Amino acid sequence: MSSYRTVGTIVLTGATSGIGAAAAGLLTRRTRRLVVHGPEPEHEVKQLIADVREQGDAEVSYIQADFDELAAVDTLATQVGELTDEVDVLINNAGRPGPERRRLSADGNEATLQTNYLAAVLLTELLMPRVLRAAGRVVHVASATHASAVLPLDDINLERHPYSPTTAYARSKLAMIAHAQWLATEAPAPRPSVVSISPGVIATRLLHAMYGPVGEPIEHGARNIVQAALSADVHSGAYLDDGIPTQPSETACDPYFQRELHEVTRKLLHGG
Repeated sequence: MSSYRTVGTIVLTGATSGIGAAAAGLLTRRTRRLVVHGPEPEHEVKQLIADVREQGDAEVSYIQADFDELAAVDTLATQVGELTDEVDVLINNAGRPGPERRRLSADGNEATLQTNYLAAVLLTELLMPRVLRAAGRVVHVASATHASAVLPLDDINLERHPYSPTTAYARSKLAMIAHAQWLATEAPAPRPSVVSISPGVIATRLLHAMYGPVGEPIEHGARNIVQAALSADVHSGAYLDDGIPTQPSETACDPYFQRELHEVTRKLLHGG
């Protein structure tokens, strides 16, 4: 990690389990302030946060927010703003497996789409002034499963299309990568540096819940997140699959799909 830059502030969502927790420990060595997020009340992750602090010299703050409610994303962004005026790196890592049966969030969206995608887009939007002020980077942690996904934009909440946990997850990750591509190339200027990644096939509870006991060690995926966040060799618009620059799916790269997804997303988040 010696070739990676050191920055002022990193915000990492989904930091209380799996590769997020492992990445948090690595990132404490490369930032002066680390803001970590999870859905659990702080007293439930007190020891985990203490362990993260012991791995580096960063000032570590924990913010609780349950992305099943978009109002919690607003609260998270407000609390980040109370801690810092600049965000050098925003890592949207929070994610969940698709539930066995289709379920709606508190806001009426398909639950997997909201936690994995809509919350990330909203948080990115709310923190964008701070990211731009730092000439910062946004990292979307996605999945190679996006390549098999077909996301019907006229039925993004899957009211009419067949539902399965794995397809719901893959569709949410396709949306993440397409959004990253749009943000890097199509969004109005000024734009941040934007990177999307598949951290690899990692042995997390999330993976096991959907695909069984397979995958590389968690630390492997954590190192891939750190690479995407801090390597100067990674350019805006890149998609890294297990640390290797790769072309994402044709759909994710389609400017028309990106623009249509942006419009559908805007309506879900802001109405109209």
